[in-house]
Amino acid sequence: MRKGLFLVVFAATLWLAPGALASGWCGGGETSADRPDVVTGQQVHAVVAVPSDGADAFATDAGRLADDVASMLTWWRGQDPTRVPRYDQATFGAANCLDISFLHLPEPSAAYAGAGASIAFSRVATDLANAGLANPYKKYLVYFDGPAVQEDVCGTGAGDFADGPSYAVVWLQGCAGVPTDGVATHELLHAFGALPEGAPHACAPADGGTGHPCDSSTDVLYPFTTGAPLSSQVLDFNHDDYYAHSGTWIDIQDSLWLQRVDVPQVALTVSRAGAVAGEIQSDVPGVDCTAACTTLWGQGSQISLTASPSQSTRFVRWAGGCVGDGNCSLTLTQATSVVAVFGPLRIPLRLSVTGKGRIACTPRCGKTATAGNALIFQAVATKGWRFKRWTGACKGRSAICEPATDFGLTARAVFAHVHVAKKKR
Repeated sequence: MRKGLFLVVFAATLWLAPGALASGWCGGGETSADRPDVVTGQQVHAVVAVPSDGADAFATDAGRLADDVASMLTWWRGQDPTRVPRYDQATFGAANCLDISFLHLPEPSAAYAGAGASIAFSRVATDLANAGLANPYKKYLVYFDGPAVQEDVCGTGAGDFADGPSYAVVWLQGCAGVPTDGVATHELLHAFGALPEGAPHACAPADGGTGHPCDSSTDVLYPFTTGAPLSSQVLDFNHDDYYAHSGTWIDIQDSLWLQRVDVPQVALTVSRAGAVAGEIQSDVPGVDCTAACTTLWGQGSQISLTASPSQSTRFVRWAGGCVGDGNCSLTLTQATSVVAVFGPLRIPLRLSVTGKGRIACTPRCGKTATAGNALIFQAVATKGWRFKRWTGACKGRSAICEPATDFGLTARAVFAHVHVAKKKR
């Protein structure tokens, strides 16, 4: 059953520790686009967003975001040695770094200042989606460098466990002095679908809302900050509400947006054959190949491949790890090779006979034919001759042949003279 979206905010009270303002991003340049993926599977994409009249502090904000992600991953690995959030990366020169998009939102600062966390969050999420950041296989961690949207509110997140896109927004100017790595972790958990229905320690509405657990203030998902750094917080206190629990309700540990670090990586090799102009893409980010390519996936990953021909080709079929001419669905339990076979739009026909006879075509044959369309050849013998056999694309002794028309055809009909024995006088 699809779980409905919910909205939650992370409020600050007494947390006055200084925030990190390091420049730890190894990428470079500003773009509003999501750069080509180099990571396979569902993933978290990072974004820096400012109002239309906001100052461009991307270098500082990107460094802060990258440092917070590094802190989050170190902390998460300490909480769960088997999984960490899978972050989108891009290639910068010879290195792969966190992929961070930069957006000037269409509305000015006045549209956000004091607007309330829910309204501001909805505006940001809509603007990102309109800008193309709405991939159903991605969650978006957004650092908003604009005015405070609500007093003492540091972040807002909403999400569904099974689907994207989802958004987690950190209001950088909302809680001065609050370390943002903990805020980002808190909101990302909401984007992953926490707190799920059925969690036994959900807060009452008056205590912070049902989207948070209230059994321990050390929980990173607790509704209010307590002054503790991320390193001293825990991922689901007692593991009985939302992560690695033994209950029957949704467990965020099973999120497809978490990378399994305790399972082997297996290779998927994709190549093309025939008229090779075409592209192969996966539904889940990872495969986007216009030439032979190999990607690594966590063992057990489930993906679907689609083959798209160019303007001058048509997709014929799959070979190797997939068969047929539809989408290729795979469960990657071991190294797998898949071939997408493409063909031309029109094919040459070369028909000939040995002996006396002809080849009749339905529909009428020319020097070329439309690839993929049905063709019927019939060997018709001249009087005093008989059809003997086919060679080339047609085989056998039946006078009727229905060859495949994916590629060029060469067929020959062989006729033999009929010898009539006469009675000796």
